[in-house]
Amino acid sequence: MLHQVTAITHTPVEASALPPLQFKAWQQKDLTLIPSPTFVYSDFYALGYTSLTVAPPKVGKSMLALAEAIDIATGQGILTGYTKEPLRVLYYNAEDDQDVLDARVSALLTHYQIGQENIVGNLYPVSGISHDDFFLIGGIEGIINETLFAQLETFITTNKIDVVIFDPLQDLSRSPETNEIFRVIGQRIRLMATTTQTALHLVHHTRKIQQGVTASIDDARGGSALRGTSRFNRILVSMSEDEGAKAGIENHRFYFRIADAESNLAPPSSSVNQWFEKVSVITPSGQSVGAVRLWQWPDAFDGISKQDASDVRTAIAAMAANPPSHSVQAATWAGYTIAETLNIDPTDEASKQRIKEMLNYWIKTNVLAINERPDSRNGRTKKVVIAGPNNPLTN
Repeated sequence: MLHQVTAITHTPVEASALPPLQFKAWQQKDLTLIPSPTFVYSDFYALGYTSLTVAPPKVGKSMLALAEAIDIATGQGILTGYTKEPLRVLYYNAEDDQDVLDARVSALLTHYQIGQENIVGNLYPVSGISHDDFFLIGGIEGIINETLFAQLETFITTNKIDVVIFDPLQDLSRSPETNEIFRVIGQRIRLMATTTQTALHLVHHTRKIQQGVTASIDDARGGSALRGTSRFNRILVSMSEDEGAKAGIENHRFYFRIADAESNLAPPSSSVNQWFEKVSVITPSGQSVGAVRLWQWPDAFDGISKQDASDVRTAIAAMAANPPSHSVQAATWAGYTIAETLNIDPTDEASKQRIKEMLNYWIKTNVLAINERPDSRNGRTKKVVIAGPNNPLTN
């Protein structure tokens, strides 16, 4: 067993001779002076802390990490929408050679129309292919490579590096991929982040996931131990075929999202998800290279006016004698009335999803309402949709 703990016992005399623990009770202090993390990019990169991104292979984590590195190095806000002071970034990729990294940088600069002068001196894109001795932990027992950590800390300090990105973490280990190994390396990396006051981002693979199952943050290789050593955690999730149909996307494989730690909690259209699209960019050397850009989940109300909402309310009100059903399974579903009023095709999956969102929102805001009526077919009641008290044109 790795790092097995052996119990140490002391006699009463020996125990009394041990130095006392210097634990202090809470004292009155100015609560406004308690420091909070200093974020240098979005709400994920903070000085003195480690952050963890987990994703299955081929989702887009390396493309995103490099795009974020360029965004941080330029301060242009290509992914965040707001500008900041440019910072110095070390992006160490252990999987790809330098030509591949250079091509990816070129693709991002080309796509976002960023001049090279904006990253000169600020971005260090380093390939680990030629650095066989670059590993953070090694051996069956998991021995930290303190020599390399000392070199890294010197490099970070000398070059005034603000952000460090290791991609992917497992390729920087020469030890078994166990929970304990990743806990040890996570703790040591966290110490380096604290010591150097850098924002340190770890990119990590998930283990093999059963087909049809959406990965969670705890599916990271080595288990959840690494998650516990990082202050900020996120998971990247590919768009599913069903989500692609709902969004009206031709090829769902080109899209992924940043989800919360429990990726299956929020629906794909939720504002907590940040979506990205993988695009092909022709670089100045004539290569076709992948890059990422922001993508928005289609807004159900895009192009819908207050007049349209009022028209739907009027159409529903005209059916008061025989109101439409709230159930999407019913032949008289209220969504069909919305579709007819707004000239939307309810047979299209993406449009049907849009109609559902509109119906739910208008019920929530009292433009429409749910009522119960007797169902003559089975003697029970059924939920129907009626006009609500809120006329959109009066607000």
